[in-house]
Amino acid sequence: MKIDNVFDIYQNSSLGALLLTEFVAAFEKINKESKSPTMERVLPVLPILFTKDIVSSAKGRSTNIKGFYNVIEENSVLFEIIPTKTQSMFDKTMFSLLICAKANLLELDFKNNIVGTNLNAPKQRFTSPSVEIGELVRTSRKLGGWFANLSDVEFLMYLNLDL
Repeated sequence: MKIDNVFDIYQNSSLGALLLTEFVAAFEKINKESKSPTMERVLPVLPILFTKDIVSSAKGRSTNIKGFYNVIEENSVLFEIIPTKTQSMFDKTMFSLLICAKANLLELDFKNNIVGTNLNAPKQRFTSPSVEIGELVRTSRKLGGWFANLSDVEFLMYLNLDL
């Protein structure tokens, strides 16, 4: 069997769970108020990470907010379709969040609309089995830092979202 796009293989819920866990941990670490991300900030993460050109563009970018602005500028057309991809990947994202919750990696607080790391979960740095997954994990961490530094208005504007 010939595989044209390696990213198609990796678009699965278990990998999504890992990426969401890394995103939330980075968000909480960098957020000035030590807050956890809201569900709205988590939902577009997998659609962004499962877009190969965005991940490639993020490689080598700064972890400060200027790196995010450069990625958006370089991929403006792709960021215009993020709302559509977020809707179409909603079930996959929610299933990945369910895996995180069942594995005690993340705590889902639907009442307060927050996704946080589980304080009881063992903290271990992830070692990637492949270059592609390693790049996805690094980009997930960068997104966590970038999203932590965006105001609500900036977040909605840059990701073209209507909530």
